[in-house]
Amino acid sequence: MNFDFAAAKASALTSLKSPLLELLLLGPSGAGKSYCIGTSKLKTLYIYFQRETHGPKTAAVEGKGDIVPICADHGIWPGEKVARAFTADETLQYLNALLISYDWIKSEGYKVVALDGIAALETIVKESAIWKKKCLTTKNTHNTFKESEATQEILGQVANCMKAVQRECQVHIIATAILDVKDIDSYGGITEAAPKLQGYGVCEAVVANFGDILVIGRMSRNNEAKWKFQSLMDVKKVSKDENGVIKKILNFSPRVSGIVLPPIMDADLSQIITLKESR
Repeated sequence: MNFDFAAAKASALTSLKSPLLELLLLGPSGAGKSYCIGTSKLKTLYIYFQRETHGPKTAAVEGKGDIVPICADHGIWPGEKVARAFTADETLQYLNALLISYDWIKSEGYKVVALDGIAALETIVKESAIWKKKCLTTKNTHNTFKESEATQEILGQVANCMKAVQRECQVHIIATAILDVKDIDSYGGITEAAPKLQGYGVCEAVVANFGDILVIGRMSRNNEAKWKFQSLMDVKKVSKDENGVIKKILNFSPRVSGIVLPPIMDADLSQIITLKESR
């Protein structure tokens, strides 16, 4: 095979210059993650789970008619007539089919595909037969040491589907995850936190799958509280051995490619998108 260096270089430059968000949105429960999705002011395919039924309504406060919700684990299964709860394996299949519906996503004019949220999806993954099968030993017994690898693999497949829909449909992609806040300052600024994902390896894999990361939290000053993006803290996940000794530390800071984030800014994705498009 003759390698086409010009084509490879052109493809890489196109990817590097992309104005599209590839966003992992982190924040504690009730910190405004769902609300924030609606601030893009763009038509959004809003994928959620029954555990997060408040999400679509919250996102619609700002997004209004541009938020189009689809529940990934409850609805009318293809070929059926009555809505029902999906099994964990059906949910993963349904989610995959939804994310690869490129022609439909284009025809509907979606500009954002959002998945709210990863914590609920992680629970569903661990309830699935496919996950349990990946955790079996050669003697068909459950191997707890395979759990992290199996979870990473399945969540990674979902992340790959989101990246594929971004490439094919030229949409912003957003996934939300809960942040376990350890400490805040007197104004509500987050000073210490860790993603609430089950295990170091899973957290590391999820973070690695998104080029942009924002942390949202509720801050108050002068008797007024607002949701703010915060970028000064280091978010940290620690791996310890059975004796409590730290083996590994995953440290990362909020980041958006091509943008220097201010320490604090209004939690408005339309501003972030405008900054990315103008860089």
